Amino acid sequence: MLRKGSSLVLLLMMCLTVGAEPVALPPLWTESFWVQHLTSLPVTNGERLETGYHLFARTNVRPLLQSGQSLQPFTRGYGYYRFASLSEIRLHLSRWRVSYAFGVADHFEGDGGAVHLYLGGLNLAQLPTSDADVTATLNRSAVNRWTVEHLLPLQCKHGEGWLLLAGSLYLSRRIQQGALSGRWHNAQFDGDLLLDTTRGLDAGDTRSTGWGLHLALSVPLSARWRVSFWGENLLGQIRQRKLQRITARVQANTIVPDADGFLHAAPFLSGRVDYLSRNLSLQPQLAVAAAYHQGKGAWLLRASWDADEEWIAGYASADYRLLFALPRGEWSMAYHTGQWTLVAGFSSVNPVQAKHATLSLRYTIPLASTRSQ
Repeated sequence: MLRKGSSLVLLLMMCLTVGAEPVALPPLWTESFWVQHLTSLPVTNGERLETGYHLFARTNVRPLLQSGQSLQPFTRGYGYYRFASLSEIRLHLSRWRVSYAFGVADHFEGDGGAVHLYLGGLNLAQLPTSDADVTATLNRSAVNRWTVEHLLPLQCKHGEGWLLLAGSLYLSRRIQQGALSGRWHNAQFDGDLLLDTTRGLDAGDTRSTGWGLHLALSVPLSARWRVSFWGENLLGQIRQRKLQRITARVQANTIVPDADGFLHAAPFLSGRVDYLSRNLSLQPQLAVAAAYHQGKGAWLLRASWDADEEWIAGYASADYRLLFALPRGEWSMAYHTGQWTLVAGFSSVNPVQAKHATLSLRYTIPLASTRSQ
């Protein structure tokens, strides 16, 4: 049986937390697309086929490529990890766009005690040296996505604007949402785990469908200034028809990191597994931006909100761009040559020391150059 009293209250609170948590999803419009939206007029673009691969990894816990033997002490009170990868193909046909993508998204968050417990699985010297509370959450997904977009031209006082309406069909392949809470005391962790997961179920049981609606708008304020808005998953949900809900008491003297399982080789003293279905809301992603066109390029400023808040400023031209993002302190550089676009971003001059990284490769095949009327 699970612990009574305070543990029961804690589990009820965690059930509310998991039930209210929207699903983290990979982005629909990546950095290359929103820069293109600000610096060119997609209404006039010719027909083309684009393929690309995009990867993002961000954390404040340890350098992404650092081994467990060289870990630096974690001195913050809060830790996080964000990861997304996306493989996509997108067909542009005049004012219509059709795309298919497969993507994954991982969101991990925890307090200082949870971070030290995680790092202790890589290097025992990183385990908490004194009693500490431990609270951590995870939110993971893997989805196939089919999207149809329609571009509507807008005639504005200072030039041409546009409205982009889009709808996506999602096929979920993996959903995991969990919360871990307890205390590190006398060199041992004692706590409670609540985890909704599709792991361990047959593929036919885990695959479920959902939908999302998106909107983007861009208008000129003058001959030089342009402002834009993007909203992904403004409405939508995934009806996950089968999940395992694991509720358990956990005791362990170390936690071995395992992203797929949240906890690896951690003994469950007691607990239960239930099966349920859930309607899962989607994490919206919002952004506003402004561009000041000067010469052959434009100065850009963008603010975005999803699970976090971020500000990006920089310069973009037809051949290259250089952007800087806060609060993660990442420089992002892109270079266009022929039909290729390469994006690389790191928060450190030495990639091995970087805690934030962006990599993207896109290839464009022109199909027609006729201007849309």
